[in-house]
Amino acid sequence: MKIRFRYGYKAALAYLALFAGMVLLNFTMSAFEPFSLALFAAALLCGFSVPATTGLYILAGGLSLLSGGIPFAVYSATGVLVGGAFFACERTGRRMGGEAAVPLALACGLYLWLYGQYVYGDYALSAVIAAAIFALCFVFTGAMRCVLRAGARMPSPEELVFLAGAAAAVGIGLYNCAGTYVYESCALFLLLLCCAAVGGGNAVFCALALSLPAAVCESAAAGAPELTACALFALYAAAALCCLRAGKLPAALAVFLANVAVRYLLRLTQADSPAAPLTAADFYIELLVPLIPCLLFALLPERWLRRLSDRLKRCAERPLTRACIDRSRALAGDKLFDAAAAFREIEAAFLTLDGDEAGEEQARAFLTEKVRGEVCAGCAKAEGCAAKGEPLEKLVSIGCAKGKVSLIDMPAALAGQCADPSGLLFCLDKALAEYRRGALEAENASAGRRLLAEQAHGLAEALKKLALELSAPVGAHAEAERAVRRALAREGIRCDEALVGEEVCAMTEGNAPREKVIAAAEKALDIPLTLAAKRPLSADRYAWILHRTPAFDAAFGAASATKEGESACGDTYSVVRIDERTFLCALSDGMGSGEYARRISDCALSLIESFYRAGLDGDTVLSAVNRLLSFNREESFACIDIATVSLDTGRADIVKIGSPLGFLLRAERVEALESDSLPLGILDGVRPTVLTRTLAEGDVLLFLSDGILSAFGSAADAADFLCRERPSNPQALAEEIVAEGKRRTGGRAEDDMTALAVRLFKKEARE
Repeated sequence: MKIRFRYGYKAALAYLALFAGMVLLNFTMSAFEPFSLALFAAALLCGFSVPATTGLYILAGGLSLLSGGIPFAVYSATGVLVGGAFFACERTGRRMGGEAAVPLALACGLYLWLYGQYVYGDYALSAVIAAAIFALCFVFTGAMRCVLRAGARMPSPEELVFLAGAAAAVGIGLYNCAGTYVYESCALFLLLLCCAAVGGGNAVFCALALSLPAAVCESAAAGAPELTACALFALYAAAALCCLRAGKLPAALAVFLANVAVRYLLRLTQADSPAAPLTAADFYIELLVPLIPCLLFALLPERWLRRLSDRLKRCAERPLTRACIDRSRALAGDKLFDAAAAFREIEAAFLTLDGDEAGEEQARAFLTEKVRGEVCAGCAKAEGCAAKGEPLEKLVSIGCAKGKVSLIDMPAALAGQCADPSGLLFCLDKALAEYRRGALEAENASAGRRLLAEQAHGLAEALKKLALELSAPVGAHAEAERAVRRALAREGIRCDEALVGEEVCAMTEGNAPREKVIAAAEKALDIPLTLAAKRPLSADRYAWILHRTPAFDAAFGAASATKEGESACGDTYSVVRIDERTFLCALSDGMGSGEYARRISDCALSLIESFYRAGLDGDTVLSAVNRLLSFNREESFACIDIATVSLDTGRADIVKIGSPLGFLLRAERVEALESDSLPLGILDGVRPTVLTRTLAEGDVLLFLSDGILSAFGSAADAADFLCRERPSNPQALAEEIVAEGKRRTGGRAEDDMTALAVRLFKKEARE
């Protein structure tokens, strides 16, 4: 992996950190052993500049002059050897890879000889340290690659070990260079950062890694294993994690108090030892050791910690899976957009074919010429009539408007001059009859084209809407997804992956109880949820799909009575869910009664349901149904009430087309819903009455057919009855109003009677 830094402050900081690490590594042992060689080689393998890195390595080794010339000679020689090998490889245009082990081995051999001969006087010790430096080269290489790739992906377990080893090596150098107090202060500050940024078990792992330098150095000083530092840092991490939910300041205070308490207890346990008494200066210094890092952590801006936490947590995400999902959604959206464009072209084509505005003028000219050819051709006055062609054209225009002509329609100029008026009228009526047949066929074809154009328009809009919904990327709620995973973990449910969008998806291990999964997700997102599906992915893995629970639910009731003497009721009603959050209810009253009226009602409702389910907008639906009903050879009209109700907000969009009064029954009053439009199928255009109301809990929407209102006699009587009789059960309400209508007409239905009632109620909170 080659990293090339651009000139700038980031490159300067990277080289400064590299130099500081080299200096600290040189203090790993007392004789300035070249442990910085490991960091030097790792930097070259990761793409740092060869001349700059070599210069920094030799400069960092300059401190070795304090202990004699041999150590500095080792730094200079190994720097030239390793740096020269990399430089030569770079000049040939090749990349140094596994062959870097050769110059590294030579450099370690050079150290083994010089230190074993002139510093230790012991080749065995020198060989052990040389092997440690050589192995440490690969540890630092893995750690540096992981750091330079920070934020790209979650580190692997091997990389975490490399990071811990590299941090421990640098920490030992800091401990030996600056002393116990400085190292402990730095380690406590880093520990608090880790707890705030990663949390959980990862923070404990970081605490153990930070405790290793102190444990190693204390063990070396005591001549025996000393692991007190590991236990203490684990304690500090636990204190910080327990208080972080309350904020930064409580966490910093908890670590400070824990450190002070530990020092006090250690003093008590060592009270009988011959150690020197604690002076006032030592007391204040030991107090500053935890105070400074805790105070710095408490003063850090919250946005810095949040940004660091988000960047680290993004490493745990699975971007490839989401990228593939987003790509698939985008491709599907593009296909739907293309399909919508195709239907737009179909609409434009049908509208273009229907745009023949000159057809009527051409027809009048054709009829005029036909009459002249058949009637006026053999007439002696033909030339005089031709010179005065305007009267004949007027007669043809009148015939086109009325459909036929008679003597009273003839202009005076034409009647006074024409030698055969009866033959002229007979010929024109015959031509007009043929013209009417052709015009009717053309009109039907034009209506069919307009209908198809409207359907193409509706489908194009529905596909466009679906394409926009499908093209939206998933995974835009990373924090909510992490909250779901944490909430499930607190319930003892391991969640490998969570996805929050229009629905909540979670992948868990083990067959967790349904109630615990839903309760944890609800607590994390603070919204009510219901289980939509639970799908097994493998023997012990399940995918949970949760949907937001609507605020309302609905109860429906319907009752009807067939007109006396008829075999079928001409009224039909329907209640259907358009989607999980919206339902449609409709009542259709076919004009007349009996089986034919019922077929008209069924047809209208079936079309409306199908179109709404397909996602077509309301204007297109009503226009299409109106045109389809007008195609019938017999007169077929339908009075229709439609309501689409949102279960999230209670908003009801009510459409009334030629229908009688409907009612909205609220707790304190009864509201009449009136229509001023004609029934479907009468005119080519449809102009429905559209009302919008917001339903609250307990409100009842009531649709009635005209048979019930006719039985009551007036809308006021029906409203008065509803004010007196208002059962909470919508089914009971529908049955009572139909029964009252029959009672008022002597116990027999004089017309078809139907009532459809819908009542909203709040969904109960799940325990």
